Amino acid sequence: MKSFKSSIILGAAFLCAFVFMRSSCKKCSDPAIVINPASATASKAPGDKINLDIIVTGTDANIKSIVVTKTLIGSTTTFISVTGIGSMNKTVTMVDSVPTDISYFDVITSKRTATSDCKSGNSKEETYTVTVNPSSTILDPLFFEVKNSFSPNIYSRFSTNSFNSSDNASWDLQKRVPHYAVDANADKDICDSCIVKDPYTANVRWGSRNGSKFVKANTLNYDNATAKSIIDAYKAGVPSDLVTYTANDIIIVNIKNKNRFAVITIRSIVEDGFSTSYEDYTFFKYKLAQ
Repeated sequence: MKSFKSSIILGAAFLCAFVFMRSSCKKCSDPAIVINPASATASKAPGDKINLDIIVTGTDANIKSIVVTKTLIGSTTTFISVTGIGSMNKTVTMVDSVPTDISYFDVITSKRTATSDCKSGNSKEETYTVTVNPSSTILDPLFFEVKNSFSPNIYSRFSTNSFNSSDNASWDLQKRVPHYAVDANADKDICDSCIVKDPYTANVRWGSRNGSKFVKANTLNYDNATAKSIIDAYKAGVPSDLVTYTANDIIIVNIKNKNRFAVITIRSIVEDGFSTSYEDYTFFKYKLAQ
């Protein structure tokens, strides 16, 4: 009889322990992440908006945190961090934009991590990638074109004034400013590279001091150029370190060879008429592709 009572007590203790364990060790699954709009990848142009709703649902436990990191050109930063949520449903809106000074074909990666508010801290990760591609919108000359009645221009490197900073023999396309012999080579996207002092017109040639590449693209419609049409024309050509030209030629420059582009139209080539001062220059205009 005593043995039977002991069995009953032991069974009751086991049942209590089982119930306690079931109540204190709840199942904990990964949270669910849904993105609206629903896509893992996108193609955007510089300046485009990136707007997403990140919808997180806890299946067995409350959501502890939602963290969004962003990686661009090898650098990762925390973009969004929401903690202490304490519910099984949470929507976070991600509002961002593609930098305007980014290189084409760069990739922006955002990683979203949702963590459950349970002892095991189960988490779920989703990744969203944006590839930076050129726009098909015609470049507005008010914002993208560089020209006036006397500039931009580049003088012959043999100009007698080029070494005392009165004549510029090079140009910074992105900063839209001339550069001189005393300036850093890193800023000289295009520079005069003629090898014959005189005559100038028959021997004009451009090069670069910072790795920029050139493609001549005379079939490109300069007036209606888009970033996409410029880059397509560049890809269709053979990039070179040097380019010769005549008036009305169209030249595409891959600035610093880092997938940032400009399209140039040669307006005129001016001979100074003297064989001693070499104050010859090329008069041009250009549009930046972003």
